[in-house]
Amino acid sequence: MKAVFKRRAAAVIPAMVTAVLAGSLAAAPAAQASGSKGCAGGYAKYTSKGDFLYVKDRKADGRTVFVNLENAGGRPGFWDTFHVTRGAGKSFTWDLDLPERRKVKIIVSLVKGDPTSSHSKWSTCGTFTSAT
Repeated sequence: MKAVFKRRAAAVIPAMVTAVLAGSLAAAPAAQASGSKGCAGGYAKYTSKGDFLYVKDRKADGRTVFVNLENAGGRPGFWDTFHVTRGAGKSFTWDLDLPERRKVKIIVSLVKGDPTSSHSKWSTCGTFTSAT
């Protein structure tokens, strides 16, 4: 009788452990993603946990830091621009509400002069892709 109980336990316990692990993995939240990129003049960081975008102007060079968010992959979707006006050390954090399970392309640029003018000088500081 003892041998039968041991064989049954040996078969049932691993099956129970497998079922519990599979259930916990299925209920686990999606992995959080973040990314950052910058240069001497500007910096941007995106964190998918809470959808936060942090932008900082790092240098007193008379330039404005612009960050463009685009739906990566070229599919129609979201697109927006954020900026921190000239001023070394100035920063701002935006709490975004982006669609889930997408890739977002983040482009950090510096602009000298009026950004709407054709005479302004734009330069790309960095580009990175992150998941929402």
